[in-house]
Amino acid sequence: MLMKKTRILMLVVAAVAIAAAGFAGERQGPRIYVQESNFDFGTVKPGSQPEHIFEIKNVGDEVLDIQRVQPT
Repeated sequence: MLMKKTRILMLVVAAVAIAAAGFAGERQGPRIYVQESNFDFGTVKPGSQPEHIFEIKNVGDEVLDIQRVQPT
């Protein structure tokens, strides 16, 4: 479960970084959109398996290829 949370976090961090770079100037190509960039699970009890889905969209006019994500 920790790997799943880490993977989601890495994806969100990468998405936010790509979105910030995409908004720096008007250009054509892939553009990522993340409405919700973080989520607080609050207090998580041992043994529980909380889940949250982050919706990531490509709002550009080319294929968005996320090659690497990294947690902070």
